[in-house]
Amino acid sequence: MTNDTQAPGRARATVHPRIADGTSTETREMIERIEQLRRSESQLARRLSSRREPNDTDREAMRFIADAPDHAPATPGGLAGHLGVSTAAITSVLRRLQERGQVVVTAHPADARSKVVRPTLRDLHAPADDMTQRLEGLASEFTPEQTEVIVRFLRRLAEEIDDLP
Repeated sequence: MTNDTQAPGRARATVHPRIADGTSTETREMIERIEQLRRSESQLARRLSSRREPNDTDREAMRFIADAPDHAPATPGGLAGHLGVSTAAITSVLRRLQERGQVVVTAHPADARSKVVRPTLRDLHAPADDMTQRLEGLASEFTPEQTEVIVRFLRRLAEEIDDLP
């Protein structure tokens, strides 16, 4: 069972039943906002999937491919290792990226049995996607000191999530 609280000028916060008694109001609010973020991300993923737009895996794949140096381009195996997925899953990722015209897959220059993956020139010079533009706008609302605290928190949050079984 949850209890709703409403502070003046604040969004409605739902008290989470598993938060320990004695937890500060600020900590409760932070936990609620993180859970709201998780729900929003999940809903966004479903919307992107239904429109066949790039999902988080596709976006991370593109970052990896675009960041690979010219002398050591990305390979399907390297991409699979980076993303922590099977080579079969990478086949699907690469197919989606190719269908959207974001990457070109060619034979490896030193090993004809292998492939290299490079971003298309169109994708390299494309403006940032809507999500990135929104994040940049949001980030610009904070001072460098505030941004440093937020980044530290998000880094620690990601570490905690990564450590979950």
